[in-house]
Parts: sequence; C-alpha cells; structure tokens
Amino acid sequence: MATPEGKTEDGFDMQLGINHLGHFLFFQLLKPTLVAASTPSYQSRVISVSSMAHRMGGIRFHDFNFEKEGEYNPWLAYGQSKTANIYFTAELERKYGAQGLHALAVHPGVIMTNLSQHVDLNQLGVTEQLKLVTKSPTQGAATIIYAALSKEWEGRGGEYLNDCAEEPPLEPGADFMSAVPGYASWIYDEEAEHRLWEESNKLVSFRD
Repeated sequence: MATPEGKTEDGFDMQLGINHLGHFLFFQLLKPTLVAASTPSYQSRVISVSSMAHRMGGIRFHDFNFEKEGEYNPWLAYGQSKTANIYFTAELERKYGAQGLHALAVHPGVIMTNLSQHVDLNQLGVTEQLKLVTKSPTQGAATIIYAALSKEWEGRGGEYLNDCAEEPPLEPGADFMSAVPGYASWIYDEEAEHRLWEESNKLVSFRD
C-alpha cells in the first residue's frame, strides 16, 4: 500500500501490476472454469478486494505508470489500482452476469497489518481517527466472506461493499483522507470501466 516507486518485470507500475493487472490476467485464465461451474442455484462469484483508498485517485489512462508528469505519488498510484479493482468488478458483471458469473468489490476496512509498512500515519494526520475504526484481520475478512457467500447477492453484483453492505456515496466536502465511509464520484463510470477492461487486455496480451 502506497509503496515506493517500482516496476514489475513487465515494466508496469508495481501497484497497478500487483493490485490489478495480475488479478485481471488470472481471472481471464480462470473465466471458462468459473462460467462452467456456475449453476442456477449457486452462481459463480469473483470478489475484488478494493479499498476506501480508491478515493485517492482515478485511472490515469494517459499515464498508467506515472512516467509523464512530475514526481511519483505513492498514494495516487495506490488509489488508481484500487479504483481499477472496482472498474474491473463492474465491467465483469456487465459482461458475464447473464452467464451466471458475478462480481463484487469490497473495502475490508482499515486493518493494521504489514500492508501499511510504507505508510507514515502520523504524517497523514489521521492516526487517532483511524484507531477508532481499525479492524482485526478476522473482522476485515467479514465483508469479503459476506460478498462471497451471502444469499443476498445471489445472481447479482457489480457493486462496491463496506461493512457487509452497499457503500453510499461520499458526502460532499468530506475529506478523502478521513475514515468517513463513502465512495468517490468516479467509481461508477461505464465508459471508463469498459476502457480499462480493453486497455488491460492489451497490456497483458489477452483477447476476450
């Protein structure tokens, strides 16, 4: 999370490569099996672990790898990768929902694990607020399990969940860096979702 600048072996921004492109290719390779395994009584689901940090930034279609403008910003790069998780979810649902393959994106919560090893919470100025909403790893798994197994989501998807419920939009004027719940205005964008899917196919050399 918010790691220093780095590149994957394929030359992609490390955070986009690990958090989105690797999972995207993995899904594409598993897709035939997921579709075949779906049944009318229990359809297949893909759960994308996103983050409230998607609010840090949208998709930089003009510069995925942060090579064209200024210094590398770890938070913008992380936010891009987490927005990509949500876009992937929505487009997957749109493309394959009718075939019994569904998708949901989740924010597991603020969980103090080694994921935050590169983050200076004191510098962010939100330490005390974050302490109030921090979850244990077990608590953090709850929304993921809910998304994967709940009958409430049988046969549908394409949404972003938090605390075992659909996330509301972020209130106008709310601090993107705060622990206040809510999704950013750009996460439900059909055109951008489709564009990211097509661009991702090109980047990983895959054809639907």
